Amino acid sequence: MTMAKVRIEAERLSWETPMSNAVTDVAVALRESMEELGWSFERERSERIYSQFAIIMPMPRLAYVFRFRVTDPLPDVCFDALEMRLTHRGDISYLAVKDHHHPELPQVQALLRELVSRLPRRPWDFPLGQRLEAGLAIPEWSTSRKRWGEMGFDPSERTPADWTPKGSLGARMRMERGEQAGEGDDGDGPSPRAGDEGGR
Repeated sequence: MTMAKVRIEAERLSWETPMSNAVTDVAVALRESMEELGWSFERERSERIYSQFAIIMPMPRLAYVFRFRVTDPLPDVCFDALEMRLTHRGDISYLAVKDHHHPELPQVQALLRELVSRLPRRPWDFPLGQRLEAGLAIPEWSTSRKRWGEMGFDPSERTPADWTPKGSLGARMRMERGEQAGEGDDGDGPSPRAGDEGGR
């Protein structure tokens, strides 16, 4: 094994993306995804300072972080879900994966596939109302498509009109639509394109 390959495999990676879903939905789907895959994890409380864009100068703000620290099979890898208001209105959720290594990318991708199958809409599929509220000019919309593409997903895929996610969020949607509890609980979500891997 060459020294370059050793350095690549030892390097800690991070990946972060804006999400079209509410931060509480992301946190619920993360927990259920890890439980479904048999991962062991610890819940932690954290905060993150960020800047909100103002007319004259950025203003510091504090975001609450839903943190899931994995203990097995990816020791010390963190999955963070948080919400930030970058402009004067319009909250945007974010998902961050921290401290994973290159050989662990297939497991991270497996978790993300399970996560997407449990969310009410594709995480890169921002509705027009959400984009108008937060601002059409901000880069979050294209950044999300780019980041999910890095992880092998097809960011051109829209949320199907009849989509019902797996898990408790799908049960909530069925209840809201007045459907029977057992209907629509087999959503598989999109799969990464063959041969694609995530980046930093």
